[in-house]
Amino acid sequence: MTLDRTPLSLSTRVRPRRRALAQLQPNAWAAPLASVAVATIAVFANTNFHEKILPGGDQSNAQQYVVLAAWALVIFASYFRRPALRVDLAAPGVAAALIFYAFAMISVVWSRDAMSGAPKAAALALTSFGAWRLAQSAPLDEIVDAAVAGMFLLCVASIVLALFAPSIGLATEYLHAGQWNGVFASKQSLGVTAGVALYCACYRLMEGERRIYYAIAAMAALVCLIGSGSRGGAGLALVAVLFLFFSARRPSVAKVLAFAPFVMTLLGVGLICYLARTGYDKIYVFGQELDFTERTFIWQHALSYYPQAPWLGFGLNGFWTLKEVKDVFVERHTWFLDNFHDGYIAIVVETGAVGLALFAATYLLYGLRIRRDVRLFGALASQETFALVYSAMVFFIDFTETLFLRSTNMVASLLLVSFLAAFAARPLAQSHGARRACARYS
Repeated sequence: MTLDRTPLSLSTRVRPRRRALAQLQPNAWAAPLASVAVATIAVFANTNFHEKILPGGDQSNAQQYVVLAAWALVIFASYFRRPALRVDLAAPGVAAALIFYAFAMISVVWSRDAMSGAPKAAALALTSFGAWRLAQSAPLDEIVDAAVAGMFLLCVASIVLALFAPSIGLATEYLHAGQWNGVFASKQSLGVTAGVALYCACYRLMEGERRIYYAIAAMAALVCLIGSGSRGGAGLALVAVLFLFFSARRPSVAKVLAFAPFVMTLLGVGLICYLARTGYDKIYVFGQELDFTERTFIWQHALSYYPQAPWLGFGLNGFWTLKEVKDVFVERHTWFLDNFHDGYIAIVVETGAVGLALFAATYLLYGLRIRRDVRLFGALASQETFALVYSAMVFFIDFTETLFLRSTNMVASLLLVSFLAAFAARPLAQSHGARRACARYS
């Protein structure tokens, strides 16, 4: 019998390796699908694009449909991936968060405009469940990478439009004329997106991976922040990076920062009490007026209706859609924005005192959880530190923007993912010091 010594072709030799790799990673397609979906969410889930980019303005739902479809893909892909972490369902903070979100969703039942609130409640249910599945199925660094990719694209596009298509990229309203709004309908949207992009890019830059790419992404975000006039946003992002650095190295900083969201919620309650008690549409400190570029008109107008629904609120998306609310505001100020421009006021007006109390309790328990982890493990993993500082940054931004309870907003969804990461029953990849402490307590 003669042996066939014909050499195997390259394709014949490679095919068994591919089959073996496929057996080791049977659902390898799920990770890139989820990353593409998250990047798509980051592109489309940052309020409305400029009407010359996507006609329809505030009445266009095209972006929301894209975002919801992307979240459906995230949920689908999550069932084909191994768990990255398991959320501690027995933790009181998780229960409080579930009750708060459920309360906000069912608030449409007693809303005066349930037809406007029901679609938002359904969207919030989908995106919240998507964030839940994403937090458990994908490493946080992978999620941040995908978010940075989407926001980097938005920043680059905004720079190009501001420089070469000013009719789109520059604001024209009298308060912000000449400032950049980039691809968005407002310069505030560009400022928030760029601030979050700067923080996320700097976090990945500190991790030491793909430094040139993340450095370019951070610079693009910083340029957008300066161009949009959001120098305070740039300063906030840079301060957040400093807290990120020190929280990872000094457990005492992480312990204090753990309660920052709860403390800022109390400050938000203080602001609400000040405006409701005085009836002012401006804020005075030691006789000096603080400049909030007419946001205080919106805050006072919203809170003036609070006595009509003090405990349960007007329901999700059930306030600015009321005709009498809009007509009175336009009569007084000749302009109108269906936006609270303050996340704390949004919660108390839409979900009442009950909703605000649930929200505050959730982040009190969140702070206690972070403090417990620092005490037990001696240090937080880098991903947990990212989540901690990111939460504090978003809570600060919510004093002048509305991000809480946004149904199709990437910043709000990433906040929920960060919250869930703090309640992981199985710790995230731990630092060297945390591993030693974990071994000591095991």
